[in-house]
Amino acid sequence: MPMNNIPQFSVVVPLFNKRAYIRRTIDSILAQSLTDFELIVVDDGSTDGSLDALADVQDSRIKIIQQANQGVGPARNTGMAVARAPWIAFIDADDAWLPDHLAELSRVAQAFPEAGLISTANVEAHGKNLPQTSDQQWPAGIGLVDYFLEASKRIGFINSSSSAVRRTVFTSLGGFNSRLAGEDLEYWARVALHHAVAASSRTTSVYFRDTGGVMTQLEAVHRSGPAQPIEHLSQLSSSVATLLAHAKQDPSVLKKASVIAYINSRIKAGIKGALHRGDVLYARQLMKHFMRPFGFVELSYGIFTKASGPLILFLISIKKRVKS
Repeated sequence: MPMNNIPQFSVVVPLFNKRAYIRRTIDSILAQSLTDFELIVVDDGSTDGSLDALADVQDSRIKIIQQANQGVGPARNTGMAVARAPWIAFIDADDAWLPDHLAELSRVAQAFPEAGLISTANVEAHGKNLPQTSDQQWPAGIGLVDYFLEASKRIGFINSSSSAVRRTVFTSLGGFNSRLAGEDLEYWARVALHHAVAASSRTTSVYFRDTGGVMTQLEAVHRSGPAQPIEHLSQLSSSVATLLAHAKQDPSVLKKASVIAYINSRIKAGIKGALHRGDVLYARQLMKHFMRPFGFVELSYGIFTKASGPLILFLISIKKRVKS
């Protein structure tokens, strides 16, 4: 750590009932080739003894904060509030980093000092082991990106285990909201409205599925029955709500093709999810919210959802059988 005792990165880990995975996460952080960081673990009221898994970890860079359960967003905010470094890097308590993750983030930060949000590429994995990765994903090298355009193509191209923000972003824009899910997407959208975004194509972050996280819980809820109808597009997601609220102050936001593409991508995701669970009425309702201009994909969704309900469900059942 430098002489002034200010590290290059503050790493924030929100922890809630991840005893089975937290040690893998912490070990991957401590194994970073770039060692100039502090590690802030915020235990958000865990009841499964998650911190016991770290009892034998001895490292002066680690700081553990305990608080009553408030949710993943507020837990990250607690860590961000005490962070000392100019950059705050995030990783969830069931994910992992490859050894050069912080070094790659540092490379991006140095190349683009105007950026407020930076990220590396990430890969999805199942099971316990780190996957073999390829550095040939996404455009080669590093560069400034249009967050909304890239996220419209793949919503998770920046996620809560691949990214970092300047500490000044937190002081000026605040932190994550307290939503059960989508709090990260809302934050990236909010930051991208005010700051440049830069990213690397190098895969250094691993997102593990099937760990009992929020997305798994929400998928179970969605499978349990039809979704509640929405009366306004802002109800679709917190990131879309943020964009629409910002557009009231700055109408030019909704004149940007990339922002329209992003909002339409969230509508398409909602329609796809509704059709997958057989909720044809909700899919048809979402169709009404597409923003113009839109392309062939949006038109094809419209044609498909105008078919009879039984026909749609029949076609979906065939698709599921083919996939399985």
